[in-house]
Amino acid sequence: MSRVIVLSGGESTEYEVSLASGAEVAESLAARHDVLPVRIDRSGGWHPDDQPDAMSPHDVLDGLHPEDVVFPVLHGGWGEDGGLQSVLEERGIRFVGCGSAACRIGMSKLATARVSAQRGVRTIPVRVLHREEFRAEPDVLTASLARAAEWPLIVKPDEGGSSIGVSLVSSRVELRRALDEAFQLDATVLLQPLVSGAEVSIGVWTDADGQVRVTGGSLVHLPDEPGTFFTYDHKYSGAGGWLEIPAAFPPDALAALQDAARKVALAVGAEAVARVDFFLTDQGVVLNEINTMPGLRRHSHFPRLVADTGTGYDDLLDALVGRALRGQWTPR
Repeated sequence: MSRVIVLSGGESTEYEVSLASGAEVAESLAARHDVLPVRIDRSGGWHPDDQPDAMSPHDVLDGLHPEDVVFPVLHGGWGEDGGLQSVLEERGIRFVGCGSAACRIGMSKLATARVSAQRGVRTIPVRVLHREEFRAEPDVLTASLARAAEWPLIVKPDEGGSSIGVSLVSSRVELRRALDEAFQLDATVLLQPLVSGAEVSIGVWTDADGQVRVTGGSLVHLPDEPGTFFTYDHKYSGAGGWLEIPAAFPPDALAALQDAARKVALAVGAEAVARVDFFLTDQGVVLNEINTMPGLRRHSHFPRLVADTGTGYDDLLDALVGRALRGQWTPR
């Protein structure tokens, strides 16, 4: 059996989500592989088998064998923005998931939108704001944005996930508060109109045979409240949102969603594993964002999408490891 090093935790706002995913991934893989779980603490220390004394990343990686595979179940930060993947690529260590270049693009909502638009995928209009200009004259900038606004607006950090730091605003006061929060998380913040449409996700992944596969779609259901969007609390804290999987779409709408998902994944270079989020509007499919390491708990969004295609959780994880063992990811 090959050894799989499952990394979870990390220096990210999604630390707890990553730990939960990592624990279930390690448990599942242990039936078919020799698994070494490694918890990365909030300070960046690595704890193999959850040992109390932290090791450096390089010390752990130096101890790996040529046949080992790293499975980074990391959300946000160095584990998802391509930093870890770049280190693994430089060392020639095989790993599950997208390569460093795809991670860098996918981590940025703006970069994802730009490369996807080049492939003909519709994206949300955006105003890009930078921390330096905001901090120089926060009141002036906020007032200028408010005068030109067509409320409501979405304020979001360019990087990050799980809807952390994302705000729906309908006034100048709310806008200033949302910008303060978002700029604490990222130096680049996006200002977008609220899109009216169904929130839909499509999974993309490459199976053990090297075939790029696309799932059916999910549909987000939210409490009947004006201007509600899918927040962190809806996803993880029982705030009333739920996912319909599989969701029923007209054949032409589903085909358009799946085609757009393939284009986005190919544009980003994220065919290995990704969840692509869209809005399905009266005018068609509009890209929201891509997640190059979606949540991987047994009942998380992405595994449920894949399960609906006939590939269960354990087989999905095993296929991802098998692909990595055969070196079938392509650096971009």
